[in-house]
Amino acid sequence: MLELRNRQLLHEIERLIQEIDVSKTLTEISPYRVRIRALCLAIKERIQRNLNDLDLGQNSILEDILSNTQQVTQHVRLLSSRLVTPILRSSLTDRFCLRVIAWLHTTHPSTAKYPAAFTDGDCAIWPFLDINPIYFFPASEQRGILYLPLYFHEFGHLLYACHRQEMDDLVRDLQQHVDDILVPTSQRGDRHSLVQAERRHAIVMTWYKWAQELFCDAVGLTIGGPAFLLAFSSYLSTLDRGDFYRPLSELGGSGHPVTLLRIRMLTRQAQQMGFSAESEAILREWEVVRNAMGIAEDYHGYYTLQLLVYLEQTIRDMLIEAAPVVFQSSDPSLKEHMVTSTDSPVVLVNKAWKAFTTKPVNQYMEWEREAMESWLK
Repeated sequence: MLELRNRQLLHEIERLIQEIDVSKTLTEISPYRVRIRALCLAIKERIQRNLNDLDLGQNSILEDILSNTQQVTQHVRLLSSRLVTPILRSSLTDRFCLRVIAWLHTTHPSTAKYPAAFTDGDCAIWPFLDINPIYFFPASEQRGILYLPLYFHEFGHLLYACHRQEMDDLVRDLQQHVDDILVPTSQRGDRHSLVQAERRHAIVMTWYKWAQELFCDAVGLTIGGPAFLLAFSSYLSTLDRGDFYRPLSELGGSGHPVTLLRIRMLTRQAQQMGFSAESEAILREWEVVRNAMGIAEDYHGYYTLQLLVYLEQTIRDMLIEAAPVVFQSSDPSLKEHMVTSTDSPVVLVNKAWKAFTTKPVNQYMEWEREAMESWLK
């Protein structure tokens, strides 16, 4: 059985290597391609070693061979399902996103060693530090400029992973504040008290994920400035009740805060950064929709104004720890209309949103096409 399994794995890894070798070669994906091919070769060597050890016919080493086979099986599955996908699906239209990701990684010493890689899917990141992070981005949004700032949020998850111990310590402190705020002044020793304690625990645990998402929102704004605020608000707004309210049953253990809460936190930070006009305009839009739907703002105890001061301080401390590159509103190139190949992605996306909000759609589409061509030169 072990011999058969290892021969199957050898066949799979050789096929992956062949697919990588014949895949289209983009300059922007080449560093990642080299890294993944080297990993495939290393795994192939481990499989061949298993087969050589099996040829020895020694029962005493079977347990070790079984363990090695289990590990190799996981690695081959991982390669096939995730790691080779950015290479095998690559096309010329990927150059834009790959350049943005590569730029992001070079802005921080903890991420500079990772080559750019992304694949299709909802906006997300797989921050696998041991091999290489992989970003996910929807197909349509890949081919334009407006929503590229969403990568800045996903980059925040990578920064969190690079500084996990320090970040987790800060989040745990926030969770303690959440717990302290929720503890009733008088506690009873009956079933009602037990239910309250269970609910309080659920809220405290949920904030582990919520704090990370709000931190990543803050990273996106810190890097991208107004363009991130506009892209974030536009992309997350589904004009649905779920943007403003979720029932209690859906909050416990959820991965993201209610979207309206994220918008409120983000616009507060934007105002502090000096983007008052943009933040006020976005808040008005969200309030118009909320009022039109007649939705009362209710977080069922998962958020209260008492928590705001601790939440904002935690996010500030996390930003200091992660130290993302900071948007410079004084950059003179932001005032220019034309896009050049020397523009940073931050300058590019802010010019794009300015053009989008001031031009008719057909004129913007032509502007965007020319801007992308100029930037990729």
